[in-house]
Amino acid sequence: MFSLLRTLLVTAAVQQGAADAKRRFRRAMIQFSLAILGGLLAVGGVIFLMVALHDALAFRFDPLTAKLICGGGMFALALVAWLIARQPFSSGRISRERPAAAASVDIAAAIGEDIGAAFSRNAGMLAIGAFVAGLLIATRRR
Repeated sequence: MFSLLRTLLVTAAVQQGAADAKRRFRRAMIQFSLAILGGLLAVGGVIFLMVALHDALAFRFDPLTAKLICGGGMFALALVAWLIARQPFSSGRISRERPAAAASVDIAAAIGEDIGAAFSRNAGMLAIGAFVAGLLIATRRR
């Protein structure tokens, strides 16, 4: 009697675990699909922004200069991303700890290092912000 009950409980637990695994897998696949869709939409948006930037620059300058500016900007962003990717990630604070004597003398340098570290952590958002600001400045009528 107890072996039958134990077998039924084990079977129910296995079925429950399988159902949970199927639900988690389905949820993970939906999240993955949405992430891929979001990535594709982001790439499409960047392409449209680049075309709009090129058109605005071509209106202001000649088309060859607009192509050179867009290509140079993309190359500079790729170089910055490559340099950031080569930096090792640190799990510590933004700035390194300093001795008390050096900290009192060197406050401006410490603030500059903190700002530089914050900019390097948010380089992607800064690049997007600079791109949008340039786009807005370039499309303003004069």
